[in-house]
Amino acid sequence: MKAVILEKIGGVEVLNISSVPTPTVAAKEVLVRIKYAGVNYADILSRQGLYNWAGNLPYILGLESSGIVEAVGSEVEKFKVGNRVVVASKIGNYAEFISCHEDSLLPAPEEFSFEEAACLCGSWATAWTALFEMARVRPGEVALIQSGAGSVGTAAIQLAVSFGMQVYATTSTPSKMEHIKSFGATPLSYQDFDKILEKSNKPDFILESVGGDVHVRSLKILAPLGRLVLIGASSIKVNKVNPFSWYNAWRKLPRLKVSDLHSQGYMTLHMGFLLEDHREKIVPIWTRMTDYMREHNLKPIVRPECIFPMSEVRKAHEIIDQRKNIGKVILDPSR
Repeated sequence: MKAVILEKIGGVEVLNISSVPTPTVAAKEVLVRIKYAGVNYADILSRQGLYNWAGNLPYILGLESSGIVEAVGSEVEKFKVGNRVVVASKIGNYAEFISCHEDSLLPAPEEFSFEEAACLCGSWATAWTALFEMARVRPGEVALIQSGAGSVGTAAIQLAVSFGMQVYATTSTPSKMEHIKSFGATPLSYQDFDKILEKSNKPDFILESVGGDVHVRSLKILAPLGRLVLIGASSIKVNKVNPFSWYNAWRKLPRLKVSDLHSQGYMTLHMGFLLEDHREKIVPIWTRMTDYMREHNLKPIVRPECIFPMSEVRKAHEIIDQRKNIGKVILDPSR
């Protein structure tokens, strides 16, 4: 089968298509033919050697995918051949097939295409968990979604708007601002979001994924009894051969003093941690999320120009790293 094996860390030039044996299944494992693989910012960090949850080299990249069950082990109880599934695993999804424990699979709702289903585990589950499982948002509250045009951001905006929140979202370009408007949110720039909200509506909920100065300014405008959920720090760049970049990155890492909070909540979310060590919590979250999406007719944003053949995996990484995507970027292993 074809797969993208990360053999060394580096730029996009280290991403190549390899031919490897199709995996077999053990007693509790399931073989899935992958239809689409989700591309996440965590994959870019893994390629650069900056993601502490990455696999051990060499390994097949990719944290999530959608597909069809091709074969099951002798002791598999939850799935059968032909089932539509979503795969959530630490590695292995940039490939034509993946073999994994049945607990690494979730049922793919029939209402979603395979393209849409490939977005559900990483982006939508992150947004849902931050909003409803952790921050316990309420209708009428003010939400600020940092990086609103990305895959998690577009999911969070749709969820918050449908729930009756007043939603603001940051982005960097006029075209992305128009897309944020089309989702029902008010677009703001990174430069002055805090000045605008400080004077009008301090947010009750902030989804923070940028880090650096954006993180500092987000904390300062959080409303009393507000909740900030940190899911990343995408603005922090490191060049592994430049010691000054390490120092600058260290300075920009999100930090918190207890004295910074005034009757407010600060939380962190890493879906991989839940998937690896607390998978029993995932199934009920998945059920609540997909039921809600059906009820409110919510769908992931997958634009045609963000669907790449796996042979163009380098372009897929570049579009995310350069912040050019709106919604999710996915790979098609059949091409």
